[in-house]
This record gives sequence, C-alpha cells and structure tokens, in this order.
Amino acid sequence: MNIKYLNIIKFNFLQLLVLSMPLLIVNVKHASELVILFLTIFGVYFSIRERKLPFFHYQLKIYSYLVLAFFFSIVMSVILSNNPIQGIDRIGSNIHFLVAPFVAFSIYKSNVDIKHIVFAIKLSVIVATVYAIYEGSSSGYSIRAEGGADSPTIFGFIMVLFGFISIINVWTQNKKEKLFSIFVFSLAIYSVILSGTRIAWVIFIVLFFSTMFIWSIRGQLKKQGLILIVLALAVVIAISINNKQFNIKIENAITEIKISSADMDSRYVSSIGSVGIRLLMWRGGFEAFKQQPIIGYGYQNTGLEASRYISGRHAKTYIKGSKMLHNDYINSLVGFGILGLLILLLLIFLPLVIFFKRLKADKDCVTSAIGVLFIIALSVFAITDSIYSHSVMRSFFVFFLGFLLLKDRKKISPP
Repeated sequence: MNIKYLNIIKFNFLQLLVLSMPLLIVNVKHASELVILFLTIFGVYFSIRERKLPFFHYQLKIYSYLVLAFFFSIVMSVILSNNPIQGIDRIGSNIHFLVAPFVAFSIYKSNVDIKHIVFAIKLSVIVATVYAIYEGSSSGYSIRAEGGADSPTIFGFIMVLFGFISIINVWTQNKKEKLFSIFVFSLAIYSVILSGTRIAWVIFIVLFFSTMFIWSIRGQLKKQGLILIVLALAVVIAISINNKQFNIKIENAITEIKISSADMDSRYVSSIGSVGIRLLMWRGGFEAFKQQPIIGYGYQNTGLEASRYISGRHAKTYIKGSKMLHNDYINSLVGFGILGLLILLLLIFLPLVIFFKRLKADKDCVTSAIGVLFIIALSVFAITDSIYSHSVMRSFFVFFLGFLLLKDRKKISPP
C-alpha cells in the first residue's frame, strides 16, 4: 500500500481525508467518526511501516502523552468505582483519545497546509449556513438549527469558532480575500443566532477580545481597522437584539437563574429550565466532590452522585439519569477526583501555553493564532457543556488539536 498512488486530482486520498473533516463535522451526522476511523487505520499503518510509535516522534509525543493520560484517567476512574462493569461503555465511547496519537500521525504524514484547512473551514461555514437556513425556513424558525452536528449547542460552538478562524488572518489578505473572509464570518455568526446557543454568544465575546489581542500583538490594529471592527460589532449586536429567539433565550436564562434553588420539590424540570437545572447539577456535583475528592466516583456515576445532594424530587430524578453535569471541570472533579481535573486542565491549557509561546516567537504564525482561539473557545464551552461527552466533540478535539500542535509543516505540492 502506498499513499502517493491514491491521488485524486491535486491532492492524494489521505490529504482529502484530512481536508474533509472541517466540511463533514457540522454538515453530515456521524461522518466525523468515519474520518477518525480512517485516519486511525492510516496512522497504525505508518507506525508499522516506519517501526515508530507516535509517542517517540518529536512532532507527536507531547500530544500523544496528553491524550493518552486523559484516556487512562477515564479508565482508572471506572475501574476504581463501585460499579466498574456499568462504566465499560463509557471507556469504549472515549476510544477517540486512545487512538488519537495514530490520528495525529496520519495528519502529520498528510502534510496538509493550514491555508487549505482554513479554506475547507470557510466552505464548511457556507454549506452549514445554507443547511441552517433551510432548517429554519422549513420549520418557520421554530426550532434551533443544528446542521449535521449532534445538537444545536455543538453546532453553535463550532460555527462561532470557525467564524473567527475565517478572519484571524484578514489583515494580510488582498481585497477580494478580505471580502470573502468577512462574508464567511457573517454567515457563521448568523448560524450561531439560528442555533440559539447561549454559550456560543459568550464564546463570541471572549473570542472577539482574544482576536483583538492577537491582532494587537501583531501590530495589525490600525485606526481604519478599529472603525471597521466597531461597525461590524454594532451590526452583530443590532441583529442579535432584534432576533426574537435571542431575546427569549436571554430572558429565560435570567428568569431561570432567579428561580433556581435546591429545595424546589414542587417544581418540574421543565419549569426550572436548562440554566436552572445546570446550576443544580453544579451545586450537587460540588457537594459530592467534597465527600470523595481524590479519586472521585467514576466517570459513569457523576449524575447519580450529584443527585444525592439535590432535594427537589423531579430535578433529583432528572440529574440522577444524566450522563454528565454540563460542566467538564465539575464533572471531572466528581468522576475522576482532583487528579482527574488536573489532567483535564493539563490537556486543555498546556497546548494553550505552547500556542502562545509560538505566537510570541512568530507573530505571523496562523496555526498558533488559531490554536489560541481553539483552546480558549473549548475552555469556555466546557463551563456549560462537555468536550469529552459527545462523539462529535471528541472527534473535533482529537482532530484539530492533533493538527494545530504540529509545527514546521511543509507546503502541499501536487503529487
């Protein structure tokens, strides 16, 4: 088997496989799982052919050890729990982190340049926005857009990140490229509004200031640019404020925060709302963590243990059956203990340190700038959801972190 003979037009098969991930992950359900599978197979092949595991490759070893440490923290949390048999399926569902080093090996061997990934991201945003508009128009905009992602929340998260990735290098582009990048960014933000994802709006604010910071250290924030940014921000705010779904979500969130309390025995989960139920999950989860802080209760038992500290009958039943606590930091404390949380923080923030150091060393490095945005977006998303409890998010994390941590990538040349 030789990859170079699997050529399709300009790119070979492996390169097309890597470039397909940004397109498929928000547009075709479960397709990202298939991409991860193929990349794993190729990665194993390369390891056997070169007699070298990813753990000993200078480009891959940091990434490989990080994801493997996280996977084994999941395994150990299940093994040390009171009901390890019931947690086996959780180990299997997180196999992405076990095979991640081989996925990264395939990405490395594909030699795909960042500019081609960014272009694939822009195409993905265009397709996903059309998909979201079709979803909305066919339902009278009564449902939240989710495209080909698992949920509107994941769709909104990926789209807001893709939007900022589209414009991170806008100041170095020619006029036509600038217009195209701004157009794609506008589509991405419109899709976020259609998704009705509150955490995506929070991420928008955080990424906006993060992008401004990156542009400032690059010396790209000129007077004319600042005026354009302010105008663009004003347009986004105006569109959001005039969007009925946006206003309803914000009003509901404020109301749910006010009425949420741990002694709501007479209230149904539907009356508490998603924000209220999350607050109860976090309170219960933190109380559970304090009782067993070192090793936790097991990945599969977070909802069960948190529910013991909830007095509301209906909320207690709902949380007991939940697979996660909608906060990766609290979920890790309850499931894996303080040691598991430290591994999660290492998995997220060590790459951020690496990306930031590379950005300081080379201010024009697009990969490092995108890496900073990627980690910041994930760290905020993890506050109200999970980066390791959804198959799409596991694929997204494993693929993009594996790609972005690579350095000194050569340009793609036609086969």
